[in-house]
Amino acid sequence: MSLVVLPFKSEDPTLVATNLGVAAAQSAVDEVWAVAADEAVAAPVRILADDIAAFREKTVRVIIQERIGKLRPGKGDAMNTAISRAAEEGWDRVHFYDADITNFDASWIDGAETAADRGYGVVRHRFPRAATDAMITWMITRPALARLFPGSFLPLLDQPLGGEVLLTRVAVESLACSEMVRRRSDWGIDTLLTYATSVMDIGLYEHHVADGKRHALYGSLHELREMLVECLDAARSLEGQPGPAPGARHGSDPAAEAPEDLKRIVAYDVVGSRRLLGMIWPEDEVRLVAHLPDEVAGRLLSAGPDRVFEQMDAGLWYEVHGFLMGRFVLGDPSWESLAFRLWLMRVLAYTIQHASQGYEESMRYLRSTVDLYVTAASSS
Repeated sequence: MSLVVLPFKSEDPTLVATNLGVAAAQSAVDEVWAVAADEAVAAPVRILADDIAAFREKTVRVIIQERIGKLRPGKGDAMNTAISRAAEEGWDRVHFYDADITNFDASWIDGAETAADRGYGVVRHRFPRAATDAMITWMITRPALARLFPGSFLPLLDQPLGGEVLLTRVAVESLACSEMVRRRSDWGIDTLLTYATSVMDIGLYEHHVADGKRHALYGSLHELREMLVECLDAARSLEGQPGPAPGARHGSDPAAEAPEDLKRIVAYDVVGSRRLLGMIWPEDEVRLVAHLPDEVAGRLLSAGPDRVFEQMDAGLWYEVHGFLMGRFVLGDPSWESLAFRLWLMRVLAYTIQHASQGYEESMRYLRSTVDLYVTAASSS
C-alpha cells in the first residue's frame, strides 16, 4: 500500500489541491494526505480535497500537524505527524512531496515506486535547479556533509534538502522512533531525514526528474533567512554522528541535460539582496568574527560587508563555514544575523563571479567546490 503526503502552510490552496489530485489519480497510490500547519490554512484545501476524493474514489485526508518537536513549529512537525500516523497504520510506502511544485506529475510517483520495487528502502528525487537556486544546499548543507562524512555518499547527494522522498515501511518505523528526527520541528527536518535514512543500511536511490522542480522563486534572499539558520543548526547537530556504513548501497539515475529555460532563470533578486549587506559591521558581529583566525577575520573586517563580499571565495568560505559549524547558536540574534550576513556574502560572490559565466560552468564550479571540501576534510 502506498500513501502520498503533501505538507503545506502558505501555498496556494488551488495548487495544493491540484497536486493532491495528481497523486490521487495514480493507480499505485492508495491514499493521499495533506498535512496543514493549522485549521485556517486547512479549511479551503479540505473543501477541494473532498471533491477530489469523490471524483477519484480514493481517500484524501486533510490533517492538522501535531506539536511533536522541540524547536520552532514548522515543516518538521508536519512531516513527523505524517510519519507517526503512517507507522501506526502500517503503510508499506510513504511518498512526501512539497506542495508548491508546479510541474508535479505521475513520473515523480512512478519513478520512486520503480526504484522501491528494485529493493531500495529510500528513494530521493533529484532534479536540475537554476544556477542561483538551492543556495542553502550548496553553501551550507553539502559543505557540512563533506566536512562531516567525507568518505561516504552523503556529500554526493544532489538534493539533501529536498522534500521529495519515498520511505518504505522499515524507514518509516525507524524514523517514528527517532528522537533525533522527532525533535526537529523546523526547516531542519530535511537534513535530519537525509542523514537518518542514510545510516539505516536499507539502500538509497536518487530518481532523476528531468524537467526540474518548478516552484515559486524568491525576492531578496532575506526570505530564506529563517530556513538558513535552521538548516545550519541541523547540520551542526550531526557533528560526531556515525556516517553510512562502508559500501552502503547507493544508486542513482544517470545525469541528464537541464532544460534550456531553467538555465536562464535567476532565482533571486540580486540587487535587493546586495543591499542587505549594509556598509558597516554591527559591533556584536565584529566581536563574533574576532574569534576567527586573525588572517580570516582581517580579510572580513578590512572594510564594510558591502565592499569585501567578493573576497568570499571557496577557500575563505571553507574557513568561515567551519567557524559557523563550530560556534553558531540558534536563537541568538547576533549569531543568526552574522550567519545570514556571511552566507549572503558567499552567495553574492558566487553569483557575480561564477553564475554569470553560464549554467554549465556554474554547475561545474559548485560540484568541484564540494569535491574540494571532501578532500580538505579527508586530509585534516
